[in-house]
Amino acid sequence: MMDWTECIDHGKVKEVKKNPEQARSLVELAKRRLESVEKRKDYEYPQLLIEDYYETIKELVSALTAIHGYKSYSHECLISFIRQFHPNTLASSQLRFLDDLRKLRSDILYRGREIAEDYLNRNSSEIERILELLFEKVDEVIGG
Repeated sequence: MMDWTECIDHGKVKEVKKNPEQARSLVELAKRRLESVEKRKDYEYPQLLIEDYYETIKELVSALTAIHGYKSYSHECLISFIRQFHPNTLASSQLRFLDDLRKLRSDILYRGREIAEDYLNRNSSEIERILELLFEKVDEVIGG
């Protein structure tokens, strides 16, 4: 996984004006998306739920980048952002899980990858814990 310095050096992230309005909008979108996921938990297409869980996480991290005055053009650099700017928010194992989830989502979206039927059963508690921690961090940084 790229570190934050590499993200900057390779142009995958740029500094922009801090944007609290955009951050709040992204948080609201993340809340709506998560509500939608919760209503479809027993959905027969788990790969679509995985995409939405991932998008929710991405929106929360993007909200944090907006508050800090950054725009990321790389999902990998969003994970690096959390590690660099909020190192105590997620454990290293959770960051690795997020990176794996990023790759899985990409495979689903661009290659039509199927996932094991029990994937969500095995991983939903980890996904939900990461979401909980990110929502807490966003509330702390942005205000809820």
